Amino acid sequence: MDPMREPTHARCAISSCGWCEQDGVDCRFCSGTGWWRPEQPHRDGSGVIVWLRVDEPCRGCAGTGKEHSPTAAH
Repeated sequence: MDPMREPTHARCAISSCGWCEQDGVDCRFCSGTGWWRPEQPHRDGSGVIVWLRVDEPCRGCAGTGKEHSPTAAH
């Protein structure tokens, strides 16, 4: 994954989201990149299940790179 990749969205789907309106609090799941690398199961040619890393928009912040959790404020 390219560490300089831009967040996928400027805002989440909530029209008046207080988390999207603030600055300076990076998402704890993606460190503000808007992307994360979860593992996905995959069956190889011999039938063995292995885990592969995949790049996808961060689900913790809806790809905005901004923290969206009230527990992070404490």
